Amino acid sequence: MKNADLKIFELSSKYERDNIKLGLSRIKKALQKLGNPCENIPAIQIIGTNGKGSIAAYLESILFEAKKDFGVTTSPHLFDVCERIRINKKNINKTDFEKIYKLIETKFSTFELTPFEKIICCALNFFDNKKVELLILEAGLGGRLDATTAHKSRPIIAIGNIGLDHKEFLGDTIEEIAKEKLAVIEQNSIVISCNQNSKVENLITKKVKEVGAKIIWKDSISNSYELGLNGVFQKQNASVAVGAIEALNNLGFDIKEKNIYEGLKKTAWHGRLEIINYFNKEILVDCAHNYPAAKALSNERSNWENEDKGIYWILGVQRQKDIYAILKTLLKKNDHLLLVPVPNQTSWKLNDLSEIKEIDFQKTIEFKTFELAIEYLFSLEKWPTNHPVITGSIFLVAEFIKFANIKRNIKD
Repeated sequence: MKNADLKIFELSSKYERDNIKLGLSRIKKALQKLGNPCENIPAIQIIGTNGKGSIAAYLESILFEAKKDFGVTTSPHLFDVCERIRINKKNINKTDFEKIYKLIETKFSTFELTPFEKIICCALNFFDNKKVELLILEAGLGGRLDATTAHKSRPIIAIGNIGLDHKEFLGDTIEEIAKEKLAVIEQNSIVISCNQNSKVENLITKKVKEVGAKIIWKDSISNSYELGLNGVFQKQNASVAVGAIEALNNLGFDIKEKNIYEGLKKTAWHGRLEIINYFNKEILVDCAHNYPAAKALSNERSNWENEDKGIYWILGVQRQKDIYAILKTLLKKNDHLLLVPVPNQTSWKLNDLSEIKEIDFQKTIEFKTFELAIEYLFSLEKWPTNHPVITGSIFLVAEFIKFANIKRNIKD
């Protein structure tokens, strides 16, 4: 598909994924042609495998409370590509996005930018036009060759949990993946990290010493703070965000403790341990798309009342993901697996799983769509004791939430 054929507001996840080409040369040329937008605007760059979006959401909420002018770019989007470029918690409007995107497509077609690189160019151009004072850049894949790393001024590096994911791009081991991500750390960087796997912690310590950076390790945030996001694991993400805010204050930003407190409390981030009310029934959604996220979800499950009576999992997993690790982590005794495809993605099917002997698939049903799996739940004599969980992919969660909203609007 040529870029000219790409509908601006249908930057599909599949198209974006199929066109991943890691590297900085293309985007550096494009940014130079754009006049190096935001060149001197400091950024908090967020790297890691899981928790990046949550850390960005906490930072965004705190900075909004502090009345700062800031730009945020995150990925992927849940409903609309405009979510990925925000100023002061407000999405770029479609007209502005279309105008900038078309400009970049037209002027820089010879650079063969990837969809992600085009969006980062759009974001920096838009932020520059709006004269923001601070950037929050969530890395996409890795770090060393990620488009966000093309931005020169990244004094603060916030690190979420680093684990195994995107092995086809970053390496087969946690050490290889960590090295790719940690390559963004430079001399004088202020690095904020949650507690990590011991191998990853050693690599962070080593990298910081090598380049002459500073590392601040953060434990889970204290219970004196109220968090807007559900999940025990959010205490670490919130703590990393607070560490980044403290680092900003050391750089001259005046962000008060009351801004931090209120910001954490008011943080919202759809699709993360979120309860969706569907025809007066509660369904939990969570974007656990890899093993580390599945592990966090499994740990969260251990706190649920009556969880031992079993969970109905509506699970859709993209074909390139390690479904064996996800299943082994999530499925417990008395659980039911309703396997569905991820909409518009190449997904795991039940036939593909026949060789996995360690997992009992007797309580597994495969459905052609997630809608059919939900219909099945409603056909049961009794709604499950614990709310069913839709997970395995951000794209599955997004489609379900859109579907639920449409049904709700029809009902109303």
